[in-house]
Amino acid sequence: RIKFGDGWGLVRSSNTQPVIVCRFEANSQDRMEEIKDLVLTKLQSIGSVEIEVGG
Repeated sequence: RIKFGDGWGLVRSSNTQPVIVCRFEANSQDRMEEIKDLVLTKLQSIGSVEIEVGG
């Protein structure tokens, strides 16, 4: 879990599939998108990451 002053991001392994699950929450939709972009950019810098939005 990555905490921000006005929201958070969570990165964890799935219990049912061979994937990484990400969750995001913030005080506004715009801030949630900023947090999501920060976290996903960092994940992509670590290695090859395929992003699928769903759920």
